[in-house]
Amino acid sequence: MKGAAEKLQRRQRGRRRAAVVLLALLLLAVALVATWFLWFRDSSVVSIQEVRVVGLQELGEEGDAEEIEQAARASVGGMTTLNASESDLESDLSVFPRVSGVEIDTDFPSAATVAISVRGDGSVLGEGSQALLIADDGTILGSAEGVEGDLPALEGDRPAADATRLEGPDLSKALVLGAVPAEIRPFVVSASSGEQGIEVALTNGLTLVFGDDSKAEAKWRAAASVIADPELSGATSIDLSYPLRPAVRF
Repeated sequence: MKGAAEKLQRRQRGRRRAAVVLLALLLLAVALVATWFLWFRDSSVVSIQEVRVVGLQELGEEGDAEEIEQAARASVGGMTTLNASESDLESDLSVFPRVSGVEIDTDFPSAATVAISVRGDGSVLGEGSQALLIADDGTILGSAEGVEGDLPALEGDRPAADATRLEGPDLSKALVLGAVPAEIRPFVVSASSGEQGIEVALTNGLTLVFGDDSKAEAKWRAAASVIADPELSGATSIDLSYPLRPAVRF
């Protein structure tokens, strides 16, 4: 009996040693694979050599399109298809207020497509050489030189020199003007703050009362449907505070 017990104990110790050795070998293999992958993902073998940039077409020849594309290519060109960083690209392009977002789609082993989202023109704040171009989301894009007559005027205070986006009531007006449909924009003169909140003046003398910037797109749709009504002649304003029930005032 004693001999059998000793044999059983030896077998158990042997199994434990084998299990420990197997675990050690497994951990070593995992460490080697991880080390190899960390080296390989940053190696020149998978470095990005071909970069395609999309999303800047709507800027045309304006809006720093060429500079943005060059900066994007330079940023992504220093990455690999296994370690492409959208956050690093966003950081590199943060100097361009036009850029609102980026996406990187890699194609192993050495190609990548960069999709850049850009902010559109919304309105102009100020006059003359001091006029500022404001994006449809209230971001300050820079000087409005050359486009003052093409966009609605935003009546408000000039922001601080280091401001990157409008705030408070001026931001609300910018968001309203930024949501105007393309087919209506040529008839929009300006947005200001009135007794009933945000008021938008049209070229035909009609005033659109938005109240605030909530549901701006729905309010513009309501405005478009009412303006198209041939019986609107003689109206002075349209209250869009409740877009489902616009109120026409004569």
